[in-house]
Amino acid sequence: MYYNFKPDNDETCVSRGICSTSPEIAALQEVMFVMLRGLAYYVIKLELSGAKNTKIKMDMVQNIVYLSSLQEYTDEQVHQIVNNLFSNFINTEKIYKDFCTSSKMTFDKFNSPIKFENNMDMNKLISEGDKVYKNKYRSLDKTIKNYAEILFCILKSLAFLVIDLSDNDIESTEAQKEIIKALNLFNQHNLSDDKLRKLIYNLADINADLMFKLNDIKTKKFGQIHSTEVSCSTQKGKAILVSGNNLSELQEVLEAVKDKDINVYTNGNLLIAHAYEKFAEYENLKGHFGNGVQTSVLDFATFPGAILLTKNEAHNVEYLYRGRIFTTDEIPPKGVAKLNSKNLVPLIEGAMNTKGFARSHNRPSVSVGFDIDKVEEQFDEVAMQLESGVYKHLFIIGLSNPTYQLDNYFKNLFLLKPDDAAVISFSYSANCKNIYTINAASDYSLATSLLYKLFEKVPVDSPQLTFFLTRCDNSAFAGMIRLNQKCAKNIYMSACQPNIMNPATLDAFKGLYNINNMSIASVDLEKIIG
Repeated sequence: MYYNFKPDNDETCVSRGICSTSPEIAALQEVMFVMLRGLAYYVIKLELSGAKNTKIKMDMVQNIVYLSSLQEYTDEQVHQIVNNLFSNFINTEKIYKDFCTSSKMTFDKFNSPIKFENNMDMNKLISEGDKVYKNKYRSLDKTIKNYAEILFCILKSLAFLVIDLSDNDIESTEAQKEIIKALNLFNQHNLSDDKLRKLIYNLADINADLMFKLNDIKTKKFGQIHSTEVSCSTQKGKAILVSGNNLSELQEVLEAVKDKDINVYTNGNLLIAHAYEKFAEYENLKGHFGNGVQTSVLDFATFPGAILLTKNEAHNVEYLYRGRIFTTDEIPPKGVAKLNSKNLVPLIEGAMNTKGFARSHNRPSVSVGFDIDKVEEQFDEVAMQLESGVYKHLFIIGLSNPTYQLDNYFKNLFLLKPDDAAVISFSYSANCKNIYTINAASDYSLATSLLYKLFEKVPVDSPQLTFFLTRCDNSAFAGMIRLNQKCAKNIYMSACQPNIMNPATLDAFKGLYNINNMSIASVDLEKIIG
């Protein structure tokens, strides 16, 4: 069974309540963005004077991560996030002011559109943020506004990658510098669309470079990827569920319980862990539990053990989970206990104090991973067949976005495609002629690294290539922009939820970067093949 869970209906975003951003959250995001702009302004001023602060830069990056998923936090968490950011802003302003006084320099105060005061309550912050939000949309040129929104999407993608690399003890100094420069750019009054477009292309390049670096680090730490069958069955006994994306934290859990009678299961995007050589060494790693990231809250409710949400795995979990869900995040969700990843004793005690699985349950296994030597042979074969004219078209399908519409779209695409069209798919599979499936699960860094290996053999700007991007998130936008920069001719993307990018900006994005809508497989095929 190929891992591509399809929910019972296509209203998953509605059921989670995050299909769009509420006015209150939009206002608070604007408040946070103003503070981040102010921090960038002061950090750059201090660095020009010779003062450096690495911690404040990482705090800024982490706050971009918080900002991108603010709608998933409770009111109390949002207030804490905003207050922490405000404290950093005030302290950094004071440091710069004191430095100017001691050096007899002019203090250039950040020209903030919000007059920040101590002890501002949530209602005041929302009111101020709403004013800035509305004023921005009235005053900015439409093209500038759209580029600014797109730029911030790329900054969010970069922020997640910088945090991931930091968790693997890799400091992305240049990326942090570029993020801060980009934030400070928003403080300028003479923004031009050309300047923004060039900056977006540059950040998309950096985003890809960080993807490559992250994939290299994971390969060095956890070994080569291989193809494997992953058990979705459960075994009788005490258990821990690890959910999210962080392989290092999963390894820390496995190390902590390797001499204990506790079974460990992965959840969500951590399915890919089973494909790395290193994780095959852990006898306690029993398999994968749950049907996909769309059902994580249901998975947590039915899992009879302790649960670890790895870093930046934000969830609005309910009170009934209190006492058995843990996280290493600085700001844990309501009812979730905060852990130091180096001290997993509370997690282990939580597992021992829960009932565990009373009996074993057998379920079908899923496939994940691939044989890298076989993939490279397939790339060579595809390149040769394209050059010789046996293949006239190559369709490249990105990571899966499990909905019935997309599942049916690709079933029809595979059925209707001509024999002289080949497919390299990182998600959807089929027993059809000329289809090469690479099971990268949901790992962007892995898929990106493989894709650019293909480009060494098949030029990205070849008119024979057509790209189908089925994910709609910040990483996908960064990927599409880089493909456009590399002069990819045919890029198609699926529908996008408005909480990711508002519809007006999304329409502009497609026009600016030559992106086509995926519609009906037969119609799109006719357009591509002509």
